[in-house]
Amino acid sequence: YRLPAYQRVDIGFLKVFKPKNEESIFHKFKKIDISAEVFNLLGIKDTISYVWIKDIYDRQYAIPNYLTGRRINIKLSMKF
Repeated sequence: YRLPAYQRVDIGFLKVFKPKNEESIFHKFKKIDISAEVFNLLGIKDTISYVWIKDIYDRQYAIPNYLTGRRINIKLSMKF
């Protein structure tokens, strides 16, 4: 078997806040970062390899190993 073409779309966003207003509840922080990442945005099932198994009649079957599905990561980082 030949592996199909690998296709994947990842996207990420980052917003940096630098509080300067003394009246803000976040004024003690030097910097606040909020990031969001979406991996495998289109939800494509990419085959990375095959596991070959044999049955009792000595026939072989290729079982595909897929990469991860869609994942969303959200991160909050605060520096003071």
